[in-house]
Order: sequence, then C-alpha cells, then structure tokens
Amino acid sequence: MHSTNRILFCFLMILIALLLTQCSSKSSEEWVREGIVLSEKGDYKNAFDAFMKATELDPKNSAAHYGLGGMYNYQGRHEEARQSFQTVIKLDPTHINARYSLGFTYEKLGKPELAKAEFARYHSLKNRFEAMVAKEQEKP
Repeated sequence: MHSTNRILFCFLMILIALLLTQCSSKSSEEWVREGIVLSEKGDYKNAFDAFMKATELDPKNSAAHYGLGGMYNYQGRHEEARQSFQTVIKLDPTHINARYSLGFTYEKLGKPELAKAEFARYHSLKNRFEAMVAKEQEKP
C-alpha cells in the first residue's frame, strides 16, 4: 500500500508539472513580441533569450531570426548575425529589412562588395514595394 501511494504521488506530480508547462508556454510569435519589447527597453540579454526561444519553437519564424540577427550584431557576433539574416531571406526573400541588415552586417565583417550588393537588393525591393503601394493608393 505504501508503494502504491508513492506511485500515485509521483503520477500526480508529473501530471501537475505537465499542466503547468502547458499553461505557461508561449508561442513563437509571443516570444518575438516579448523580445521586441525587451529590446526597446534596452534589456538585450533577455531579448536575445526571447528571440532564441522563438526560433527553437518555430525554426521557420522569420521575425524571430530577424530579431536574433539584430541581437547578434549588438553583441558584435557578426558572423552569427549574417547567418540569421540569411535565414530570414531564405524564409522570406522579400524581407526588406533583412536585406538592409545583411548589408550592414557585411560592412561590419569587412566585406564591402557583399554589403554593396545587398544594399542594392534592399533598394530594389524597397522601390518595388513603394511602387506597389502607390499603385494601390491610386485605385478608387
């Protein structure tokens, strides 16, 4: 009987732990929003952790990778930032800000030709986007 009580107690504790983790878990998008808020407050360490959690939950979350790239640049970890921004572009080739940030990162890595090419892609995307917006605004 005593061992039965221990088994039931252990089962109950596991069940409670599982329920608590389900109740407190955030989605990848929620971690991204938290990372943005934290970085705006200057809490870069916790912002980095939030973006990292977001990418772990959803490796295809381009916003999470973009935020992570920004945190890597802030930390001076430009090679990791480059990888993050390239991941964003693989996930969303039209991500204008990732193009600009990748160009900036290439400058920090001492690769001016790659930076120049990325800034050209940024300007091309930006001009196409602005033309699309202007065309939409012309419609009655």
